Amino acid sequence: MNIVKNLAVASLIILPAVSCLQAQAQTSGSIQPTEIPPQLFYEFEVDPNQLPEIPTAPAPTHCPPHRALSISWNKNSTLIAVGIGSGDNDDDTRKCRLSGALQIFNVSASGYPRLVRTHHATNWIESVTFSPDGTQLIAGGKDGKVKIYGGISPFSYQDTLSEALRDLRTVAINPNGTLLAAGGYNTKIMLYLKNETNQFTYVKTLSQASRLSSVVDLDFNPINSQLAAAQRHRIVRTYRGTSPYNLLKTLFDSCCQMLAVAYNPNGTLLTSGDMVGQVRFYNGMNPNNTLHTLSVSGQVSSLAYNPSGTRLVVGQGNGKVSVFEGIIPFSHLHTLPSGRSPTVVYSRDGKWLVTGGDDGKIMIYRVDGLRAPTTEAVTKTRIKVSIENGTEVHSSSTFTALSLVTLLTTVLQGMILQ
Repeated sequence: MNIVKNLAVASLIILPAVSCLQAQAQTSGSIQPTEIPPQLFYEFEVDPNQLPEIPTAPAPTHCPPHRALSISWNKNSTLIAVGIGSGDNDDDTRKCRLSGALQIFNVSASGYPRLVRTHHATNWIESVTFSPDGTQLIAGGKDGKVKIYGGISPFSYQDTLSEALRDLRTVAINPNGTLLAAGGYNTKIMLYLKNETNQFTYVKTLSQASRLSSVVDLDFNPINSQLAAAQRHRIVRTYRGTSPYNLLKTLFDSCCQMLAVAYNPNGTLLTSGDMVGQVRFYNGMNPNNTLHTLSVSGQVSSLAYNPSGTRLVVGQGNGKVSVFEGIIPFSHLHTLPSGRSPTVVYSRDGKWLVTGGDDGKIMIYRVDGLRAPTTEAVTKTRIKVSIENGTEVHSSSTFTALSLVTLLTTVLQGMILQ
């Protein structure tokens, strides 16, 4: 009789907890049963003053605010590189100088990052990218320097390239890792070719750009290695990816500044984004007239395709990240929160989407269509990484409900055993 009574009491407590979970599912938005939306799995703030597992001495002090300006995954989806900009351009007192850093995080199979290395810079690191084989890491920034870091881990400093640019904004490497391109505010694109000793040497300057049209983004076609450049003065240009690297096309469709450019994984689409929220699609092999146009609510800060090419993510200056599916036409799936002017990138295995913005927040979303396997993932959804790799947990209502169900289930089992 006592068991029956205890079961009845426990059920009265468990049912409201289950109802809580159901209510949250109903209020989270209208979701198709077959489509699991991206799940915010882990969140932290970049801090170039944080001590990594492999410290760099002497380590300078970086003044806040800290911005996540660029993110890149390695080929095995085990490392994330983040380009950071610290300090404030609007600080008239100049008490805090601008500085930058390159931070490398090891990402476990379960999705949790661990800071392993920090490289410090004298100005913002605007762009980072891993080589296709994952053996090199390239970083460029406002100091006009292109730096190469070699080795799988810990990615020690290897080289600084000559013929560097003033106020460098973007770096990109071709699919076989032999040609490196760098562009910046001086309107030029510098090309570096890898030699037989595995080093990059200057090969050519592409300077067809107008005086007012600085280069803000670069991407190589993954199939034919053509190079696409987004330039501020309404222009997207494409170049041949092999010698003599001549200009192929100039596209003038936008009314305003171009801010982002990206090819899809099979090279059939070239995509651009501008400051008025227009996303345009061209034939990736032979771009000419616009094939399709999407409109988003804010200026386009970055573009990223998932590895299969079935999803396009658009980061926007207003802090929104829009997810689209399909090829042409594209349909809107989800809108995710992020920091201001987010940079967006998929992991190579298609499991994770990472966003980072001007507020310094890195958000890791799970996007492989599977839910987090354990409640541990829920507890760590909003974690800030401390200097000693400790954690500060902010419990959500979802975790509270899950914990209550788990606790009461355990109590119920104990009652039955008694």
